[in-house]
Amino acid sequence: MIRSLLLTLPLCALLWGCQTTTKQNACDGFSRLTPSLGTSVTILRTDRPFANQVASHNKFGKSQGCWK
Repeated sequence: MIRSLLLTLPLCALLWGCQTTTKQNACDGFSRLTPSLGTSVTILRTDRPFANQVASHNKFGKSQGCWK
């Protein structure tokens, strides 16, 4: 038991040192959704809630300054 605890402590110390210190941006990993015209028409006809989600996603990104 004590041996496994002693082996776990250095591992925890190594993992602790792997934390990133950079600040995250609201736009990280976030890009505008731009479906083609045909896809947009199909989505609007068949899945209106998803079309609203895409519009909301793009509106939020624009308000955060991720794109113009």
